Amino acid sequence: MVKVKMVWAEDQEHAIGKNGDIPWNMPDDLKLFRDETVNTLMIMGRSTWLSIGRPLPNRTSVVMTQQADWHTDYPEVKVVHSVEEALNLISNERQEVSIAGGATIYREFMPYATDLIITRVDGIVHGDTFVDDINLKKFKLKSREPHAKDDRHDYAFVVERYERI
Repeated sequence: MVKVKMVWAEDQEHAIGKNGDIPWNMPDDLKLFRDETVNTLMIMGRSTWLSIGRPLPNRTSVVMTQQADWHTDYPEVKVVHSVEEALNLISNERQEVSIAGGATIYREFMPYATDLIITRVDGIVHGDTFVDDINLKKFKLKSREPHAKDDRHDYAFVVERYERI
């Protein structure tokens, strides 16, 4: 089975975004995202793709959208229109998969997730995009890594790593 890991940061109210952007400045969390998604087939929704604006290095970018005629200016970026189409792509690629958001993509791929890497931000950002509350009974906590607020990070946070039971 292909490893499918979901990577996101959320505040205390499960907010993951605000005004189409990440609502905090936390360089170590961005580094964690990079480290967890490099050399993977990275699946994201169209809005997430538009917020990034380009293929990220050393990843195979896959954008999932319901817009049948949507495309990018990057021929190397794969576009799919359903979870089923993405799953077919995953089975053909034989590459580790990372799910990079947004909220709908996390919801739709949760049944296939083998690993969760969740950054829990110690604060409330009054976001406008939220991830669902996760049923963690289906996962085992593997590690918790606290990080204090400092001059480079807007908030204290904890990185939790889970593995599906």
